[in-house]
Amino acid sequence: MPPRVKTLWIKEEYLQQILEGRKTVEVRVGYPNILRLRAGDLLELNGEYRYVVCRVAHYRDFEELLAHEDAARIAPGLEPSELLRALRSLYPPEKEALGVVALEIADARRVAGTSDGTQRDISG
Repeated sequence: MPPRVKTLWIKEEYLQQILEGRKTVEVRVGYPNILRLRAGDLLELNGEYRYVVCRVAHYRDFEELLAHEDAARIAPGLEPSELLRALRSLYPPEKEALGVVALEIADARRVAGTSDGTQRDISG
């Protein structure tokens, strides 16, 4: 079965961090379309850049997310406390209550599928 393709819109500042390879984890709240994403799915960032979902992790809230994920991979240059404030300024409490999803992503041009269906980085 071919991978699903989902378009995600990313603010330009964060998109540049992704394209530079500094931001490798995208955070979203648990909207139904986000909850359907699985490792191996393709993301089309801003309708132009193809990225592969390498890992999907689900958390109750932003605090649990930050207890398990590296803040520098989500928002390079921000301390965890600053990232928590930034996330809560983007998403009001009722959105955070939907749950939080961390999507680890990689440039689709640098990732190849293996025979067992997993993904591996071929950039090295």
